[in-house]
Amino acid sequence: MLKAPGERWILVAGLGVTTIVSYGVTQYLFGVLVVPIQHDLGWSRAQISGAFSLGLIVWGVLGVPVGRLVDHSGARWPMTAGSLLAAFSLLGLARIHELWQLYLLWSGGLGTAMALTLYPVTFTVVANWFQQRRGAALALLTVIGGLSSPLYVPLAGWLVAHLGWRDALEVLAATVLLIALPLHALLVRQAPAGAGPATGSALGEALRRPPFWLLTASNALSALAYAVLLVHTVPFLIGRGYNPVLAAGVFGLIGVASLPGRFLFNLLSDRVGPQGLLALCTALQGAAVAILLTGNPVLFVLVYGATFGAISPLRASTMADHFGRMAYGSITAVQNLPSGILSGLGPFLAGYLYDRLGGYNLAFELTAGAFLASSVLIYLTPRSDQQERQPESLQDQ
Repeated sequence: MLKAPGERWILVAGLGVTTIVSYGVTQYLFGVLVVPIQHDLGWSRAQISGAFSLGLIVWGVLGVPVGRLVDHSGARWPMTAGSLLAAFSLLGLARIHELWQLYLLWSGGLGTAMALTLYPVTFTVVANWFQQRRGAALALLTVIGGLSSPLYVPLAGWLVAHLGWRDALEVLAATVLLIALPLHALLVRQAPAGAGPATGSALGEALRRPPFWLLTASNALSALAYAVLLVHTVPFLIGRGYNPVLAAGVFGLIGVASLPGRFLFNLLSDRVGPQGLLALCTALQGAAVAILLTGNPVLFVLVYGATFGAISPLRASTMADHFGRMAYGSITAVQNLPSGILSGLGPFLAGYLYDRLGGYNLAFELTAGAFLASSVLIYLTPRSDQQERQPESLQDQ
Protein backbone atom coordinates (compact mmCIF):
# COMPACT_ATOMS: atom_id res chain seq x y z
CA MET A 1 0.00 0.00 0.00
CA LEU A 2 1.06 3.59 -0.62
CA LYS A 3 0.75 4.93 2.92
CA ALA A 4 3.47 7.59 3.22
CA PRO A 5 2.36 10.86 1.59
CA GLY A 6 5.56 11.01 -0.42
CA GLU A 7 4.66 7.70 -2.02
CA ARG A 8 1.73 9.28 -3.82
CA TRP A 9 4.34 10.96 -6.01
CA ILE A 10 5.77 7.52 -6.77
CA LEU A 11 2.29 6.53 -7.95
CA VAL A 12 2.17 9.56 -10.26
CA ALA A 13 5.64 8.78 -11.64
CA GLY A 14 4.65 5.15 -12.22
CA LEU A 15 1.51 6.23 -14.05
CA GLY A 16 3.71 8.49 -16.16
CA VAL A 17 5.79 5.49 -17.23
CA THR A 18 2.69 3.44 -18.10
CA THR A 19 1.40 6.45 -20.05
CA ILE A 20 4.52 6.35 -22.22
CA VAL A 21 3.74 2.77 -23.18
CA SER A 22 -0.06 2.95 -23.37
CA TYR A 23 -0.11 6.03 -25.61
CA GLY A 24 2.90 4.84 -27.57
CA VAL A 25 1.27 1.60 -28.77
CA THR A 26 -2.14 3.12 -29.49
CA GLN A 27 -2.25 6.84 -30.22
CA TYR A 28 1.26 7.39 -31.61
CA LEU A 29 1.82 4.10 -33.39
CA PHE A 30 -0.97 4.26 -35.95
CA GLY A 31 0.38 7.15 -38.03
CA VAL A 32 3.60 5.20 -38.60
CA LEU A 33 1.63 2.18 -39.85
CA VAL A 34 -0.61 3.92 -42.41
CA VAL A 35 1.80 4.00 -45.35
CA PRO A 36 3.38 0.53 -44.91
CA ILE A 37 -0.03 -1.13 -44.44
CA GLN A 38 -1.32 0.64 -47.56
CA HIS A 39 1.69 -0.52 -49.58
CA ASP A 40 1.48 -4.07 -48.25
CA LEU A 41 -2.25 -4.74 -48.33
CA GLY A 42 -3.52 -2.19 -50.86
CA TRP A 43 -6.22 -0.57 -48.75
CA SER A 44 -7.01 3.15 -49.17
CA ARG A 45 -6.09 5.85 -46.66
CA ALA A 46 -9.77 6.25 -45.76
CA GLN A 47 -10.18 2.51 -45.15
CA ILE A 48 -7.09 2.33 -42.97
CA SER A 49 -7.82 5.56 -41.10
CA GLY A 50 -11.35 4.34 -40.47
CA ALA A 51 -10.03 1.65 -38.12
CA PHE A 52 -8.34 4.27 -35.97
CA SER A 53 -11.43 6.47 -36.14
CA LEU A 54 -13.73 3.68 -35.02
CA GLY A 55 -11.30 2.85 -32.23
CA LEU A 56 -11.60 6.41 -30.92
CA ILE A 57 -15.39 6.10 -30.97
CA VAL A 58 -15.19 2.83 -29.06
CA TRP A 59 -12.89 4.57 -26.56
CA GLY A 60 -15.40 7.39 -26.11
CA VAL A 61 -18.43 5.10 -25.74
CA LEU A 62 -16.73 2.73 -23.30
CA GLY A 63 -15.31 5.65 -21.34
CA VAL A 64 -18.70 6.16 -19.67
CA PRO A 65 -18.96 2.75 -17.97
CA VAL A 66 -15.20 2.73 -17.33
CA GLY A 67 -15.44 6.13 -15.64
CA ARG A 68 -18.23 4.93 -13.37
CA LEU A 69 -16.27 1.77 -12.60
CA VAL A 70 -13.15 3.74 -11.65
CA ASP A 71 -15.20 6.12 -9.48
CA HIS A 72 -16.66 3.22 -7.53
CA SER A 73 -13.98 0.50 -7.56
CA GLY A 74 -10.67 2.13 -8.44
CA ALA A 75 -8.42 1.93 -11.49
CA ARG A 76 -6.07 -0.95 -10.67
CA TRP A 77 -7.83 -3.84 -12.36
CA PRO A 78 -9.29 -1.90 -15.29
CA MET A 79 -5.80 -0.64 -16.17
CA THR A 80 -4.28 -4.09 -15.75
CA ALA A 81 -6.91 -5.63 -18.01
CA GLY A 82 -6.36 -2.84 -20.54
CA SER A 83 -2.64 -3.59 -20.74
CA LEU A 84 -3.30 -7.30 -21.36
CA LEU A 85 -5.84 -6.49 -24.05
CA ALA A 86 -3.49 -4.01 -25.76
CA ALA A 87 -0.65 -6.54 -25.91
CA PHE A 88 -2.77 -9.34 -27.35
CA SER A 89 -4.40 -6.97 -29.85
CA LEU A 90 -0.99 -5.92 -31.15
CA LEU A 91 0.07 -9.56 -31.48
CA GLY A 92 -3.10 -10.24 -33.46
CA LEU A 93 -2.58 -7.21 -35.69
CA ALA A 94 0.82 -8.58 -36.68
CA ARG A 95 -1.02 -11.42 -38.42
CA ILE A 96 -3.86 -9.66 -40.25
CA HIS A 97 -4.60 -10.05 -43.96
CA GLU A 98 -8.22 -8.86 -44.20
CA LEU A 99 -9.63 -5.39 -43.57
CA TRP A 100 -12.19 -6.68 -41.06
CA GLN A 101 -9.34 -8.04 -38.95
CA LEU A 102 -7.78 -4.57 -38.75
CA TYR A 103 -11.11 -3.16 -37.55
CA LEU A 104 -11.71 -5.95 -35.05
CA LEU A 105 -8.30 -5.76 -33.44
CA TRP A 106 -7.55 -2.05 -33.67
CA SER A 107 -11.03 -0.59 -33.29
CA GLY A 108 -12.36 -3.21 -30.89
CA GLY A 109 -9.28 -4.42 -29.06
CA LEU A 110 -7.13 -1.31 -28.85
CA GLY A 111 -10.19 0.96 -28.66
CA THR A 112 -11.25 -0.86 -25.50
CA ALA A 113 -7.68 -0.84 -24.17
CA MET A 114 -7.53 2.94 -24.63
CA ALA A 115 -10.71 3.35 -22.57
CA LEU A 116 -9.09 1.35 -19.78
CA THR A 117 -5.59 2.88 -19.68
CA LEU A 118 -5.28 6.40 -21.10
CA TYR A 119 -5.45 9.86 -19.52
CA PRO A 120 -9.16 9.92 -18.58
CA VAL A 121 -8.42 7.07 -16.16
CA THR A 122 -5.04 8.28 -14.90
CA PHE A 123 -6.37 11.82 -14.44
CA THR A 124 -9.20 10.42 -12.31
CA VAL A 125 -6.63 8.70 -10.11
CA VAL A 126 -4.60 11.91 -9.74
CA ALA A 127 -7.69 14.07 -9.14
CA ASN A 128 -8.62 11.82 -6.25
CA TRP A 129 -5.15 11.70 -4.73
CA PHE A 130 -4.34 15.42 -5.05
CA GLN A 131 -6.23 18.62 -4.38
CA GLN A 132 -3.90 21.46 -3.34
CA ARG A 133 -1.02 20.23 -5.49
CA ARG A 134 -3.15 18.90 -8.35
CA GLY A 135 -1.47 21.05 -11.01
CA ALA A 136 1.99 19.93 -9.89
CA ALA A 137 0.91 16.27 -9.86
CA LEU A 138 -0.57 16.53 -13.35
CA ALA A 139 2.60 18.29 -14.49
CA LEU A 140 4.75 15.38 -13.28
CA LEU A 141 2.41 12.81 -14.82
CA THR A 142 2.33 14.48 -18.21
CA VAL A 143 6.01 15.44 -18.32
CA ILE A 144 6.91 11.77 -17.96
CA GLY A 145 4.05 10.69 -20.22
CA GLY A 146 5.17 13.29 -22.75
CA LEU A 147 8.15 11.08 -23.55
CA SER A 148 5.75 8.72 -25.31
CA SER A 149 5.86 10.33 -28.74
CA PRO A 150 9.62 11.10 -28.80
CA LEU A 151 10.31 7.50 -27.75
CA TYR A 152 7.62 5.47 -29.52
CA VAL A 153 7.21 7.31 -32.83
CA PRO A 154 10.91 7.07 -33.79
CA LEU A 155 11.10 3.57 -32.27
CA ALA A 156 8.11 2.41 -34.29
CA GLY A 157 9.50 4.06 -37.42
CA TRP A 158 12.87 2.36 -36.94
CA LEU A 159 11.31 -1.02 -36.20
CA VAL A 160 9.03 -0.83 -39.24
CA ALA A 161 11.94 0.17 -41.50
CA HIS A 162 14.25 -2.61 -40.26
CA LEU A 163 11.89 -5.44 -39.27
CA GLY A 164 8.72 -4.73 -41.21
CA TRP A 165 5.47 -3.58 -39.66
CA ARG A 166 4.36 -7.06 -38.58
CA ASP A 167 7.47 -7.88 -36.54
CA ALA A 168 7.50 -4.32 -35.21
CA LEU A 169 4.06 -4.88 -33.68
CA GLU A 170 5.31 -7.97 -31.84
CA VAL A 171 8.21 -6.03 -30.32
CA LEU A 172 5.87 -3.24 -29.23
CA ALA A 173 3.48 -5.76 -27.67
CA ALA A 174 6.37 -7.01 -25.54
CA THR A 175 6.89 -3.50 -24.13
CA VAL A 176 3.29 -3.52 -22.88
CA LEU A 177 3.68 -6.90 -21.18
CA LEU A 178 7.05 -6.08 -19.61
CA ILE A 179 6.47 -2.46 -18.52
CA ALA A 180 2.86 -1.28 -18.38
CA LEU A 181 1.22 -4.49 -17.18
CA PRO A 182 3.27 -5.03 -13.99
CA LEU A 183 3.13 -1.34 -13.03
CA HIS A 184 -0.65 -1.23 -13.41
CA ALA A 185 -1.06 -4.45 -11.44
CA LEU A 186 1.32 -3.63 -8.60
CA LEU A 187 1.34 0.15 -8.19
CA VAL A 188 -2.14 1.57 -8.81
CA ARG A 189 -4.16 2.04 -5.61
CA GLN A 190 -7.24 3.81 -4.29
CA ALA A 191 -6.84 7.33 -2.89
CA PRO A 192 -5.63 7.39 0.75
CA ALA A 193 -7.99 8.16 3.61
CA GLY A 194 -6.16 11.45 4.23
CA ALA A 195 -7.27 12.81 0.89
CA GLY A 196 -10.47 14.04 2.51
CA PRO A 197 -14.11 13.67 1.46
CA ALA A 198 -14.89 13.52 -2.23
CA THR A 199 -16.93 16.69 -2.60
CA GLY A 200 -18.25 18.28 -5.78
CA SER A 201 -21.07 17.84 -8.28
CA ALA A 202 -22.97 14.66 -9.01
CA LEU A 203 -23.25 13.71 -12.68
CA GLY A 204 -26.86 14.90 -13.00
CA GLU A 205 -26.01 18.26 -11.48
CA ALA A 206 -23.04 18.73 -13.81
CA LEU A 207 -25.23 18.00 -16.84
CA ARG A 208 -27.54 20.87 -15.88
CA ARG A 209 -24.74 23.46 -15.81
CA PRO A 210 -23.72 25.49 -18.91
CA PRO A 211 -19.95 25.12 -18.25
CA PHE A 212 -20.23 21.39 -18.78
CA TRP A 213 -21.69 21.79 -22.27
CA LEU A 214 -19.36 24.58 -23.36
CA LEU A 215 -16.31 22.67 -22.19
CA THR A 216 -17.66 19.48 -23.75
CA ALA A 217 -18.12 21.16 -27.15
CA SER A 218 -14.64 22.65 -26.90
CA ASN A 219 -13.13 19.31 -25.97
CA ALA A 220 -14.88 17.57 -28.88
CA LEU A 221 -13.57 20.03 -31.48
CA SER A 222 -10.07 19.87 -30.04
CA ALA A 223 -10.18 16.06 -29.99
CA LEU A 224 -11.26 15.97 -33.65
CA ALA A 225 -8.35 18.20 -34.67
CA TYR A 226 -5.85 16.33 -32.52
CA ALA A 227 -6.87 12.98 -34.01
CA VAL A 228 -6.37 14.26 -37.56
CA LEU A 229 -2.81 15.30 -36.75
CA LEU A 230 -2.13 12.09 -34.89
CA VAL A 231 -2.94 9.91 -37.88
CA HIS A 232 -2.04 12.11 -40.85
CA THR A 233 0.97 14.26 -39.91
CA VAL A 234 3.51 11.55 -40.77
CA PRO A 235 1.78 10.73 -44.11
CA PHE A 236 1.56 14.49 -44.79
CA LEU A 237 5.30 14.89 -44.29
CA ILE A 238 6.05 11.80 -46.42
CA GLY A 239 3.93 13.35 -49.15
CA ARG A 240 6.04 16.51 -48.88
CA GLY A 241 9.16 14.47 -49.65
CA TYR A 242 10.42 13.49 -46.21
CA ASN A 243 11.97 10.06 -45.66
CA PRO A 244 9.48 7.91 -43.65
CA VAL A 245 11.85 7.40 -40.72
CA LEU A 246 12.70 11.11 -40.69
CA ALA A 247 9.00 12.03 -40.90
CA ALA A 248 8.28 9.82 -37.89
CA GLY A 249 11.22 11.41 -36.08
CA VAL A 250 9.97 14.93 -36.80
CA PHE A 251 6.57 14.09 -35.36
CA GLY A 252 8.23 12.41 -32.40
CA LEU A 253 10.09 15.65 -31.65
CA ILE A 254 6.74 17.19 -30.74
CA GLY A 255 6.92 15.19 -27.54
CA VAL A 256 10.33 16.61 -26.70
CA ALA A 257 9.16 20.15 -27.49
CA SER A 258 6.13 19.59 -25.25
CA LEU A 259 8.06 18.83 -22.07
CA PRO A 260 8.68 22.42 -20.87
CA GLY A 261 5.06 23.39 -21.57
CA ARG A 262 3.69 20.35 -19.75
CA PHE A 263 5.63 21.35 -16.67
CA LEU A 264 5.41 25.15 -16.72
CA PHE A 265 1.77 25.60 -17.79
CA ASN A 266 0.52 23.16 -15.18
CA LEU A 267 2.61 24.59 -12.37
CA LEU A 268 1.38 28.04 -13.38
CA SER A 269 -2.20 26.78 -13.30
CA ASP A 270 -1.93 26.27 -9.53
CA ARG A 271 -1.41 30.03 -9.24
CA VAL A 272 -3.55 31.63 -11.97
CA GLY A 273 -6.08 28.90 -12.71
CA PRO A 274 -6.09 26.46 -15.63
CA GLN A 275 -8.98 27.72 -17.77
CA GLY A 276 -7.39 30.77 -19.36
CA LEU A 277 -4.20 28.83 -20.04
CA LEU A 278 -6.25 26.08 -21.67
CA ALA A 279 -7.85 28.58 -24.06
CA LEU A 280 -4.47 30.09 -24.95
CA CYS A 281 -2.81 26.74 -25.64
CA THR A 282 -5.70 25.56 -27.80
CA ALA A 283 -5.54 28.72 -29.94
CA LEU A 284 -1.79 28.27 -30.40
CA GLN A 285 -2.41 24.72 -31.64
CA GLY A 286 -4.56 26.12 -34.44
CA ALA A 287 -1.82 28.58 -35.32
CA ALA A 288 0.70 25.72 -35.42
CA VAL A 289 -1.35 23.79 -38.00
CA ALA A 290 -1.46 26.90 -40.18
CA ILE A 291 2.34 27.07 -39.89
CA LEU A 292 2.63 23.43 -40.98
CA LEU A 293 0.65 24.21 -44.14
CA THR A 294 3.17 26.91 -45.05
CA GLY A 295 5.87 24.23 -45.24
CA ASN A 296 7.74 24.93 -42.00
CA PRO A 297 7.64 21.69 -39.98
CA VAL A 298 10.34 22.85 -37.55
CA LEU A 299 8.33 25.89 -36.43
CA PHE A 300 5.22 23.69 -36.32
CA VAL A 301 6.99 21.31 -33.93
CA LEU A 302 8.07 24.18 -31.68
CA VAL A 303 4.68 25.91 -31.48
CA TYR A 304 2.46 22.83 -31.42
CA GLY A 305 4.81 20.97 -29.10
CA ALA A 306 4.99 23.84 -26.63
CA THR A 307 1.24 23.66 -26.10
CA PHE A 308 -0.25 20.28 -26.93
CA GLY A 309 1.23 18.45 -23.94
CA ALA A 310 -0.33 20.96 -21.56
CA ILE A 311 -3.84 20.63 -23.00
CA SER A 312 -5.01 17.40 -21.35
CA PRO A 313 -3.86 18.20 -17.78
CA LEU A 314 -5.12 21.78 -18.03
CA ARG A 315 -8.50 20.44 -19.14
CA ALA A 316 -8.45 17.92 -16.28
CA SER A 317 -7.72 20.69 -13.76
CA THR A 318 -10.43 22.89 -15.27
CA MET A 319 -12.99 20.10 -14.95
CA ALA A 320 -11.90 19.38 -11.37
CA ASP A 321 -12.24 23.06 -10.47
CA HIS A 322 -15.75 23.22 -11.91
CA PHE A 323 -17.11 19.86 -10.73
CA GLY A 324 -14.91 18.53 -7.91
CA ARG A 325 -13.96 14.94 -7.14
CA MET A 326 -17.20 13.20 -6.18
CA ALA A 327 -18.11 11.98 -9.68
CA TYR A 328 -15.04 13.14 -11.58
CA GLY A 329 -14.58 9.91 -13.55
CA SER A 330 -18.24 9.72 -14.58
CA ILE A 331 -18.48 13.41 -15.53
CA THR A 332 -15.34 13.41 -17.65
CA ALA A 333 -16.34 10.10 -19.22
CA VAL A 334 -19.67 11.55 -20.38
CA GLN A 335 -17.79 14.59 -21.66
CA ASN A 336 -15.44 12.33 -23.60
CA LEU A 337 -18.28 10.55 -25.40
CA PRO A 338 -18.87 13.27 -28.06
CA SER A 339 -15.12 13.80 -28.14
CA GLY A 340 -14.62 10.16 -29.01
CA ILE A 341 -17.19 10.36 -31.79
CA LEU A 342 -15.75 13.52 -33.37
CA SER A 343 -12.16 12.38 -32.94
CA GLY A 344 -13.19 9.16 -34.64
CA LEU A 345 -14.68 11.02 -37.59
CA GLY A 346 -11.68 13.33 -37.99
CA PRO A 347 -9.03 10.90 -39.30
CA PHE A 348 -11.54 9.15 -41.55
CA LEU A 349 -12.72 12.43 -43.10
CA ALA A 350 -9.14 13.63 -43.54
CA GLY A 351 -8.31 10.34 -45.27
CA TYR A 352 -11.41 10.69 -47.46
CA LEU A 353 -10.44 14.26 -48.44
CA TYR A 354 -6.94 13.04 -49.26
CA ASP A 355 -8.30 10.25 -51.46
CA ARG A 356 -10.62 12.66 -53.29
CA LEU A 357 -8.33 15.69 -53.59
CA GLY A 358 -4.89 14.09 -53.66
CA GLY A 359 -3.60 16.20 -50.78
CA TYR A 360 -4.13 17.26 -47.19
CA ASN A 361 -4.48 21.04 -47.54
CA LEU A 362 -8.25 21.31 -47.01
CA ALA A 363 -8.23 18.73 -44.22
CA PHE A 364 -5.53 20.60 -42.33
CA GLU A 365 -7.20 23.98 -42.87
CA LEU A 366 -10.36 22.59 -41.27
CA THR A 367 -8.21 21.17 -38.47
CA ALA A 368 -6.76 24.60 -37.69
CA GLY A 369 -10.28 26.05 -37.66
CA ALA A 370 -11.47 23.39 -35.20
CA PHE A 371 -8.69 24.28 -32.76
CA LEU A 372 -9.54 27.99 -32.95
CA ALA A 373 -13.27 27.35 -32.45
CA SER A 374 -12.42 25.20 -29.43
CA SER A 375 -10.42 28.05 -27.91
CA VAL A 376 -13.31 30.48 -28.36
CA LEU A 377 -15.68 28.13 -26.51
CA ILE A 378 -13.28 27.95 -23.56
CA TYR A 379 -13.13 31.74 -23.39
CA LEU A 380 -16.95 31.84 -23.37
CA THR A 381 -17.18 29.39 -20.46
CA PRO A 382 -17.90 31.11 -17.10
CA ARG A 383 -14.99 30.75 -14.70
CA SER A 384 -15.35 28.38 -11.78
CA ASP A 385 -16.66 30.07 -8.62
CA GLN A 386 -15.94 27.02 -6.46
CA GLN A 387 -12.55 25.34 -6.37
CA GLU A 388 -11.98 22.30 -4.25
CA ARG A 389 -8.90 23.03 -2.19
CA GLN A 390 -7.51 21.79 1.12
CA PRO A 391 -4.55 22.90 3.21
CA GLU A 392 -1.23 21.92 1.77
CA SER A 393 -0.36 20.00 4.93
CA LEU A 394 -2.92 17.34 4.02
CA GLN A 395 -1.12 16.68 0.78
CA ASP A 396 2.57 16.67 1.55
CA GLN A 397 3.20 15.83 5.17
